[in-house]
Amino acid sequence: MLPEIILTFSEHQQDELKEAIQREITQQVTTILSHLPLPEVMFSCPQAAKLLVLHPETLRDYLKLPAGHPRRLRYVDCTGSPRGYRITAAELLSWQQRNHADTLLESFFIKVAERRARRNRR
Repeated sequence: MLPEIILTFSEHQQDELKEAIQREITQQVTTILSHLPLPEVMFSCPQAAKLLVLHPETLRDYLKLPAGHPRRLRYVDCTGSPRGYRITAAELLSWQQRNHADTLLESFFIKVAERRARRNRR
């Protein structure tokens, strides 16, 4: 059997001990939280439509487009109904880059050049 040890501290020592324990707990929690991934920012359809300056119905139509379509928006189904569709901030940024007017103009000119090259090969 182990002998029981009783420690007695003065009030000043108790306060220092409490502060040291609190600092250690804070440090451990900070370390644990720094290793966890940050939560993804998600927007509902009306919120995303407002950010993209689109009508919410137009945005919902973009959610229904086939997978390869450049205007298609991917979404996360959070509730099993269309009201629960959420669009991540990363997807909104990706969609904007894919559908930016300059990018669309560039892709248009690339397609025209490809068509001309095919015609000239014949």
